[in-house]
Amino acid sequence: MKKYAAHYLFPGNKPPISKGIITMDSSGLVIDIVNPAGKLTEEAGLEFHNGILCPAFVNVFHEFEGDRFYRKFPFLAPFKALQPQRLNTEKDLLSWLIAIQQTDEKISLQRLLATFTIEAAKAIDLDKEMGSLSPGKRPGLMLISGMDYQQLRLTSKSHLKVLA
Repeated sequence: MKKYAAHYLFPGNKPPISKGIITMDSSGLVIDIVNPAGKLTEEAGLEFHNGILCPAFVNVFHEFEGDRFYRKFPFLAPFKALQPQRLNTEKDLLSWLIAIQQTDEKISLQRLLATFTIEAAKAIDLDKEMGSLSPGKRPGLMLISGMDYQQLRLTSKSHLKVLA
């Protein structure tokens, strides 16, 4: 069993949790989510990371190619010109999210992450298994760091690491 914490935990289906803790088993199954009300205390086996923890992106771009993708996710249509040539990896998707946030300061990180996690999982009927950090799911776990934590915004220095 592993416990992870970071500046913020973005569950995907709920508002961000400051200094949230997620417990996962060795297979990546979410066991528990803890909201310590922003007061994280040291405990055995807890890995603290600088950044935000969120579910792994659900890459549905290949499922809904071309205009079908933008019909399924109309929110992203205004940002079609910013879309990278490839959208095969988490890093490709992150580069698009960075470009979107740098272009439109009104778009929240929570909204962008939800689009490529829980909303994407719902689009392919896999939201019972992935797309959000919820007990009983195996959503994967990513760490996004190098961002503006005060404003919860991605920057050109933002990068990600897959943890589980």
